[in-house]
Amino acid sequence: MARTYGASALVVGRSGPYASAVPTPELELQLAITARRLSKPVRLHGPSGFTVLDRPAYQALWRIYDEGPLRPTRLAGLLEVDLSVVSRQVRALEDVGFVQREADPADARAALVSATQAGREAFERTKQQRTEVLDEVLSGWPPEERETFVRLLSRFNDQLEAAITRRQAEAQQG
Repeated sequence: MARTYGASALVVGRSGPYASAVPTPELELQLAITARRLSKPVRLHGPSGFTVLDRPAYQALWRIYDEGPLRPTRLAGLLEVDLSVVSRQVRALEDVGFVQREADPADARAALVSATQAGREAFERTKQQRTEVLDEVLSGWPPEERETFVRLLSRFNDQLEAAITRRQAEAQQG
């Protein structure tokens, strides 16, 4: 269902350094809808048929595919999650044959996680399908609007990260 919001959705009467005429209720709603749609489980075609991975496991596979082989501690840093979360994600990916662990040649006490051939193929097929969906969604947009959307979304994400980091630092200072 399409919704339109006019001036009534604007934040009125706010003051201070973060006051704005941005329709924050609508923005928050649209971000929540986007997050929900992006968090739907991902179907990957693996060695034993289709495997459904939750979004965090898919993101872990993506990072392992792009950055691997890597230590679980490095993966946790890239994903900005606790090591225990990464351990569960890697275990789930191992269980379906998408990643493997091996001893780190630089330190035999540590493990490196890498994508298996099945994991690389599953990720590549899934990434291609996701690209096709985005192409379909944006097919009616003129090229300049697509470029503007990507540029603004990138800027939004950079500024969101900076604001969160700043607020976390302020909270720690107390």
